[in-house]
Amino acid sequence: MNKREVVMNIKIFPCQGRCNVSMMTKTVAEFFDNDDTIQVVNFLNSPTENETDIKYVAVNGCPAKCASKEFESLKMKPNEEIVITKDFDPENNAKY
Repeated sequence: MNKREVVMNIKIFPCQGRCNVSMMTKTVAEFFDNDDTIQVVNFLNSPTENETDIKYVAVNGCPAKCASKEFESLKMKPNEEIVITKDFDPENNAKY
């Protein structure tokens, strides 16, 4: 009897802003992209029936939670939400 191999696919959607915090967030997310099981995506699509094994992670740069708001606009809920600067409170600016 063959056992079905279960592979979890994770899609990370980082903050899409244009400030220092969002640029840092995108850089951190790219560190985890391995093309096999974890992919960083720059846009969201509603999953199809064939994509039920995908887990979505919203990686927000600051408490504004822009990445999470993108999920809301598609009436989706990410499996996980992360705010990577919540304990540091950096000032958002255009200095990348």
